[in-house]
Amino acid sequence: MMGFFTAPRVCLGPGSIEQLSALGARRTLLVVDPAVAEQDGHRRIREELLKEEGEVEVTTRVRIGPTLDSLNDAVARATAFGPDWIVAVGGGSTLDSAKGIWLRYARPDLDPVQLTPLSELRLRDRSRFVGIPTTSGSGSEVSWTAQFWNAHQRPVELASRELVPDWALLDPSLPATMPPRVAVDSGLDALAHGLEALASSWATPLSDGLARDAVTILAVRLPEVLEHPDDLELRGRVHAAATMTGMAASNAQTGLAHAMAHALGGRTGLPHGRLVGILLPYILEFNFPAARDVYASLAPTVGPATVQRASTFADWFRRLNERLGVPPTLAAAGVDVGALRGSMAEWTSDVRGSTSFGANPRLPSAEELTTLWERVAG
Repeated sequence: MMGFFTAPRVCLGPGSIEQLSALGARRTLLVVDPAVAEQDGHRRIREELLKEEGEVEVTTRVRIGPTLDSLNDAVARATAFGPDWIVAVGGGSTLDSAKGIWLRYARPDLDPVQLTPLSELRLRDRSRFVGIPTTSGSGSEVSWTAQFWNAHQRPVELASRELVPDWALLDPSLPATMPPRVAVDSGLDALAHGLEALASSWATPLSDGLARDAVTILAVRLPEVLEHPDDLELRGRVHAAATMTGMAASNAQTGLAHAMAHALGGRTGLPHGRLVGILLPYILEFNFPAARDVYASLAPTVGPATVQRASTFADWFRRLNERLGVPPTLAAAGVDVGALRGSMAEWTSDVRGSTSFGANPRLPSAEELTTLWERVAG
């Protein structure tokens, strides 16, 4: 089977943002997560961009769970300003929003909803892109997708290999400013990327190596972030591992846990990483018959006995969730599962329509999907 592996240039470690002063940017649109807009990291980034005496326009008009319409103001500012670089600073929603801004600025003639992975975009004829993550989880700084929602809280995914950033800058001082709870929620997303990329039917030796090493780091180090939130070296390891799993998942694709999480995300109000964390034990158990050999490769990390049976492997992740303070079901997380049952037909359609669904090693029937839902709901 022939495959492709796509990745940006990556600079990692303290001081990574200094790479910005070497871009030769003349006009930069700096897209900043509102939560980090007043932090030192944001000011340092702007200072680096100004070293080359270029112009910098800053926008913070992005939100968690973005819609394509929520980008309108930022797209208008980009169009008026005419940037040759777009630099995104923030979590996954901010990086995805910036990708949407980039797409709509560079190709105003294109309806983003009609985008396919085969569409020729030529985005770099107008601008190039840098992703600077301030959370360690989404992997958007290395991925070729961007997640949005429509007016009915249903997922809209943009996918094109042209959306892979030119640079990903991984400075651990930025996620170190985030609260430990944010680190845990985003870290669960990263861990899910690694576990699902490993089991994906689209996996390659390149994605496997990244995913397996990163899962080993995250499974051990993520709980330590709660105990030592100010440990910059620890944050740096988790930050790099999150980008590794993002790169693996971008090329191998995620699986059923992400397909279900994207379908549920706008309907539950839970942070994406926490939602994936709740889902994953049930998905690991369901996938086990089809992914036994892949999961067995994690024995040095989780223990040989853990990977012998579906139940013990799922229980390993449940114990990890318990250490991280993640509830076992949606109901335990405070979600009104009764209200969700009324939209089950739409939810099932969204799950089956996700690209993540098709890459899952075991495809559930309608009955199996319903059973999974009932178990996760609690």
